[in-house]
Amino acid sequence: MGTEAPNAKYDHVYAIIRLDEFLAGAAPAKNLITVKKVVRSQEEAEREVHRLNRLNADKGCQYFYQITRLEREPAGPDQPILS
Repeated sequence: MGTEAPNAKYDHVYAIIRLDEFLAGAAPAKNLITVKKVVRSQEEAEREVHRLNRLNADKGCQYFYQITRLEREPAGPDQPILS
């Protein structure tokens, strides 16, 4: 789902995301997506997504994971925040 090239400022983490398909058309798009939790390994993310999709198969939602970054050292008050 993404590259895991090392980075000096960030750790790679995996966000477990729920898409509430049953709300499509009835709610703003931002309300259709929920980050359920963040885990540190791709294997753990895959297991959790599989478990949640199996558990909630009939509830009109879908789970997936997305690689993202976690800042190791927060920027101090004198450091610019880079995006």
